Amino acid sequence: MSRTDEAAAAGTFEQATAVTPLGDGRFRAEVDPGWSTPIAANGGYLAAILVRAIEAHGATQSDGAGNAVSPRQLRSLTCHYLRPVKGGPLDVRVEVVRAGRRISTVELTAAQDGKDAIRALAALAVLDLPAAGQWEPEPPRVGPPPARDAPLIAPDDYRRDGGAGWLGPTPTMPPMFRRVRVAPRIGGVPFSNRPLPTGEAPETGGWIALPEARPIDAAFIALCTDVWWPPAFQPLGRPAIAPTIDLTIHVRADIPPEGLPDRPVLGWYRSTAAHGGLMEEDAALFLPDGTLLAHARQLAIFMPLEG
Repeated sequence: MSRTDEAAAAGTFEQATAVTPLGDGRFRAEVDPGWSTPIAANGGYLAAILVRAIEAHGATQSDGAGNAVSPRQLRSLTCHYLRPVKGGPLDVRVEVVRAGRRISTVELTAAQDGKDAIRALAALAVLDLPAAGQWEPEPPRVGPPPARDAPLIAPDDYRRDGGAGWLGPTPTMPPMFRRVRVAPRIGGVPFSNRPLPTGEAPETGGWIALPEARPIDAAFIALCTDVWWPPAFQPLGRPAIAPTIDLTIHVRADIPPEGLPDRPVLGWYRSTAAHGGLMEEDAALFLPDGTLLAHARQLAIFMPLEG
């Protein structure tokens, strides 16, 4: 079975992030274990489920009392991960804290097995905010993305300088790399034991796509901010884990209700400091034309993987 067929058999990203309304701002999701790291469900995937709950709640179109407000878009989502989330039901509660003239604030709590697992705050803004100025970062210079139907290439044969295929998964990769396509372009190999020169920040990244064609929306953006392996893994000589403590996502591009056209997303991930068992990671996402799609920052525990 090809990876595309395997992903299709397992269900689409849309299905894996779906939420069912239960009334009174409550929703239920079914966490797909296929979107897991070695220790728990991926933080970006869980953030995507919260985005789905915000959308299903109608917070982009109404206040907490159900009164219509000016349409607004998700611009910020900060998630605090209180405990690991595994496969199975996840109960999400959504509450509009305030719906102002330009900004709405939404609070979310996700619980599993009766225990709170995620606490989050989201900010949604109207689409016509007045701008005092505008500038954007330049994306890293990398080769173009592979075609959607490009072949999977074994890691030993993969080239980071613009190869024509996607990186094929190996048995040692986390399950989620069988649900997403990646084409590394930046940085080196995790756990390569390459010492960092003084002042250098490890970085990694490349093109990201799903096996199924679908528009780029806020849920997919949330996934992409945390779907890549941490850049902090690159200089290490032995396996480690980096469970996320908190993740803040800023959506910078305007996303229409129907989403942006289906294209691979370029993810660029850097870590400037690892100290005292913690490390930070910054992510920037770009469209193929260089448009800044989103950026994010997270703090994670950084410790050896116990055998």
